[in-house]
Amino acid sequence: MTDFFGLPAHPLFAHIPVVLIPLCALGAVLMCWQSMRDRIGWIVLGLLVIAGIATQLTITAGQSLKEYVKETQLMRDHVHMGENIRPWLLLMFLCLLGVMLVDRAMKKRAVVGAEGGSPAADAGGRDPLKIASAVLLALAIVFSAMSVYWIYKIGHSGSKAVWQPTQTKIDKGQPEPRSESNHEGSNG
Repeated sequence: MTDFFGLPAHPLFAHIPVVLIPLCALGAVLMCWQSMRDRIGWIVLGLLVIAGIATQLTITAGQSLKEYVKETQLMRDHVHMGENIRPWLLLMFLCLLGVMLVDRAMKKRAVVGAEGGSPAADAGGRDPLKIASAVLLALAIVFSAMSVYWIYKIGHSGSKAVWQPTQTKIDKGQPEPRSESNHEGSNG
């Protein structure tokens, strides 16, 4: 897929994960507070699914676009980096899903405990579900940070690969020759 409704698909799709991944990382941090987790936890997971799908569409569109652009070291670096985002997104998603499922289990256990069920903690006073939730949340934040880092690196390398030749011409004061077709719209 090289275009989407006449627009280049790769840069169009790329803007979705560029916005959603940092937003979901912020959501992961906000999920440290139970009240925020209750409000936004499942929304963050839904946005991560959308970011993951958009990431895959971006990668696929980029692979299609490779045949139309000049292959340079910058372009090869960008393509290689683009593949690195998927595992971080998946790990972030799985940890946050784990947080939400453990949270659900703790709420269910609290209801059963209120009805005279099993105790919530072991003999040492530690709650294994709370520990699991904290560990998963900490890991999710680490994976969120890695996802944001990689989305920045990928975007920077892509824009550098596209714009560096133009910047070199600007630095040297060598504008592209303009054709008459570029000026036709301004004569009206």
